[in-house]
Amino acid sequence: MMTLAQPIRAARRHLGRRIAPPISIAQIFPSIEAELGPYKHLFKGNVLNAGAGTRDLAALVEGRLYNQDIAELGENIDFVSPLHEIPTADAFFDTIICNAVLEHVANPEEVMDEFRRVIVPGGILYLTIPFMQPEHRDPTDYQRYTIDGIKLLCERHGFRVLEAHGVHSVYTTLAWIFHEWLEPVRGWRGVAMRAIAYRWVMSQIRADNPRRVATLASAHRVIAVREG
Repeated sequence: MMTLAQPIRAARRHLGRRIAPPISIAQIFPSIEAELGPYKHLFKGNVLNAGAGTRDLAALVEGRLYNQDIAELGENIDFVSPLHEIPTADAFFDTIICNAVLEHVANPEEVMDEFRRVIVPGGILYLTIPFMQPEHRDPTDYQRYTIDGIKLLCERHGFRVLEAHGVHSVYTTLAWIFHEWLEPVRGWRGVAMRAIAYRWVMSQIRADNPRRVATLASAHRVIAVREG
């Protein structure tokens, strides 16, 4: 039996969400086309989308795209395998894209060895990995890398780094932190804090504010080439 308190609580929740609309993680990031588009000229030949998930990169690839993941996530997956056991011959790929995946593997050193095995000498590795991002298990989350750390990882496994820098504006970093920090705060105190923080940071993201702070990079991107 419904009590008077139940519709009152529901009305309060509704009002709170109108005052401080929740942030979804998808809202704070640019589209995959916007993020990878400037590097489209590198994605040629046989291209591996390592840890593809459900992301479709076909429009960004000039050549043959192969999608790999640990599970069959639809018709787009070509290889169902762990990243350290890609079922292809040596030097099969001209390009490898590994976008926000390496944090989820327990053995990044083995994965990098495998990337070196399956890519041609002179082939391009496009690699991004989080830095200032909250823990996000999918289903696990093991590590973060500084810019020096990700460069060293590549160099240790036979890749020469051509470009290395932070990815996304500082507002993307702040939006996710605000989301994790403020979503659990209950009552009108939480509504007020979310209303101020969410509206401000989302206004900066929607305005495409490009401000970056290197020490607060959401992620780091490396473009590297496999040495012979």
